[in-house]
Amino acid sequence: MTITAVEPKELAEALALLYGSDEATWHAFRLAAGGDLEASDLLVARRDGAIIGAVFASRVPGGVAVVWPPRAVDDDPAVEDELANAALKHVAGARVAQAFLPPEKAGRGAPLLRAGFRHVTRVWEMTARKTPIERSTPATRQMAVRYLDYDPSTFHSTLVRAHNDSLDCPELQGVLSPDEMLAGYRDSAPDPSGWWLAVADDRPAGVLLLNGEQLTFLGVVPEWRGRGVGRRLLDLALERADGLTLIVDVRNTPAIRLYRSAGLEVVGAREVFLYFPGAAAGTLDPSTCRP
Repeated sequence: MTITAVEPKELAEALALLYGSDEATWHAFRLAAGGDLEASDLLVARRDGAIIGAVFASRVPGGVAVVWPPRAVDDDPAVEDELANAALKHVAGARVAQAFLPPEKAGRGAPLLRAGFRHVTRVWEMTARKTPIERSTPATRQMAVRYLDYDPSTFHSTLVRAHNDSLDCPELQGVLSPDEMLAGYRDSAPDPSGWWLAVADDRPAGVLLLNGEQLTFLGVVPEWRGRGVGRRLLDLALERADGLTLIVDVRNTPAIRLYRSAGLEVVGAREVFLYFPGAAAGTLDPSTCRP
């Protein structure tokens, strides 16, 4: 058996094996055709010239890798285990590898678990209702300032501090450096006009990152949590994004309570699998973040 990147003529066959349903296959095929899915990140196992398994693994900006679990002909676990190990070698250098699977396909994560991944949590996709919800009135003097109108170093350090003791995937605490975190957000929310800083009583208090209708990040620094800053930022997001959507860890009950109070509803779920090449944990140091 050999494992190499897919050949162009094998692309449709490999995607069909990996993703199963016609809808998912053709969605992946369109991504590949449009350059959003690199064929070099689609690895196939061959025996006697025939494809017997496939896996997708890709490095993305910010020290992160994304993986779609391997699948073999006849669900052969030996082939799937070889593909999972090949995928991790393919993304070597990433601080963390992650896979997000629909709950009904969580069983597909078995080869990942055998390769050292951990099934850490479930996340919900939430979206805003069309019916307007009454906006909050902050108890303290608050304002939101665009990233482009504020000191970048202060914005970046506030972004880092807003992650400290977060209930969204706390397993990631201290894994990524501040610069890696910033690179990841610049990739997932590339338009800085969607980046906002909450200022409360003249002090930086929280951060909102929007990418169109997607809420990429909303966080409040520890000393300002529970004081209305998060709601003010969420109201701003709802004002600027028609049909706002977001992802939240099911363990983050304060955030879920906030989102539901503003009229957001759960519309989907994903199971989260994480792999850490080396032990890393702790609290991020904002002083190490470069503008």
